[in-house]
Amino acid sequence: MSQPVAVPEQGSADPPLKPASQTRRVIVLLVPCGVAMVMGLDAALVLLGLPAPLSGERFSSAHGIIMTIGFLEALVSLESAVSLRRLWAYCAPAALAVGALLVLTPLPLQAGQLLMLVGCALLIVNYSVLWTRKHEPMVAVQVGGALAALGAVLLWTGGVSIPDLFAWLVTFLMLTIAAERVVISRFSPSVLTPAGARRYQRGIVVISALIVFACPLTTIWSGRVLPVFGLALIALTVVAAWGDGARSDLRVRARATVAGSDAASDADTASGSAITPSQRFTGVMVFISYLWLIVTGLLLVHPTLSGLHYDALLHAVFLGFVMTMVVAHVPTYLPFLLEIRFRFNPGFWGVAVLLNVGLVVRIVADLAGSETGRTLGGLANIAALLSLVAVAVWAAVVKGPEDPPAPTADTRAISDTSPTKDSRA
Repeated sequence: MSQPVAVPEQGSADPPLKPASQTRRVIVLLVPCGVAMVMGLDAALVLLGLPAPLSGERFSSAHGIIMTIGFLEALVSLESAVSLRRLWAYCAPAALAVGALLVLTPLPLQAGQLLMLVGCALLIVNYSVLWTRKHEPMVAVQVGGALAALGAVLLWTGGVSIPDLFAWLVTFLMLTIAAERVVISRFSPSVLTPAGARRYQRGIVVISALIVFACPLTTIWSGRVLPVFGLALIALTVVAAWGDGARSDLRVRARATVAGSDAASDADTASGSAITPSQRFTGVMVFISYLWLIVTGLLLVHPTLSGLHYDALLHAVFLGFVMTMVVAHVPTYLPFLLEIRFRFNPGFWGVAVLLNVGLVVRIVADLAGSETGRTLGGLANIAALLSLVAVAVWAAVVKGPEDPPAPTADTRAISDTSPTKDSRA
C-alpha cells in the first residue's frame, strides 16, 4: 500500500483534521475492517467443510465479496481518506465495512448491498478529489479500479453470481496495487532511466485501461475473453515488476550477498540509503506477489469458474497476489495510518512463509483433486492471516532503540503527487 499524505487545499472551507482526531477515526474504522476479515475467514472454514464459530448460506456465498469489498476495499478507501484529511472522506470505508457486516446478518441482503454500493461510489469521489489536485495518472488508474469494484457490487446486487464477477474484482485489486507500487517506486533508488520511467508509467496506464474495458466482456463471453484477460494480467505484471523500485533493493542485497558485508555497506552508501530489514522484506514479498499473478494468468488460459480449478484460480490471485502484497506493506502501512512507531520483527517472515507454503499446498491439491491437501493448505492460509494480526500488534507494542520515528507529513510518500523531472520510478 502506498503512504499518501494530504496537501491542504488553499481556501478550503473544510479544514484538515488534526492528527489526533484523525488517528482516532482510523482506529475506529479499523475495527469493522478487522471484523470483516475475521468473518471472511469464518466463511473460509465453512467453505472448507470445517467447524466454524458462525455459519449460514450467506457466509459461504458472500465470502469473496466480504474479503474483497468489505475488507480490502475498505482498507484502500481508509487510506484515501487519510490522504484527503477530510471528515467526509471517512464515509467510504465506513459504508464498505459496515455494509459487508450487514450482509452476514439476518437483515435483508439488499441493506448491506446498498451500503456497499454507496461506499464504492464514495471511494470514486475520494479519488476524484485527489485527481483534481495534481491530475496524477496513477490516481486515474485507481479510479478505473474503483469503477470495476462498483460494477462488481452493482452486478451482484442485480443477481449476477460471484464467480462471474471474478474479473471485476481482480481488476479493482490489480489496478489499485499496481498504481500504488508506481507511486512508492518514485521514492526508491531509480532502476530506470527518465525515458524508461515515462514508458513504464504509460505502459501501466494503457494496459490498465484495456483491462477495465475488458471487464464487461468477461461477464458476457467468459470462456472466450478470460484467457485474453489472463494474458493482459501477465503483461501488466511484467511491466509493473520491470519498473518497481523494490528491484533496486533486491539488486543491492544480491550484490552484497556475493561480495560480503563490506560490499553491502559500500552498496548501501552508493545507493544513498541503507536497506532496512523492513525494506528487504517488502522487496522480496512484492516480487513473490508478482509471481502469483503470473500463475493466475496462466491458470486463466483454460478458465473454469467452478470446482477445484476455480478454487486454485481464486486463491492464486486473492491470497497469492493480494494478501502477500498486503503482508509486504503492513510494516509501513499501519504506522502511516495510525501515526505510531513500528518495530519490524522476524514474525513477518513467519507469516509470509506460512501463507505462501500453505497456498502452494492448496493449489497443488486443487489441481490434483485432493480435498485433504486443499483443507490443509486452507487451514495454513487462515492461520497465516490470523498470525499477521498478532505479529502486527507485537510490532506496535514492543519498542526498542532501533525503532524508526513515527511517520510525519514530511517523510511520507505522497500519492497525489504528479511526476516531475526529479521523480524516481
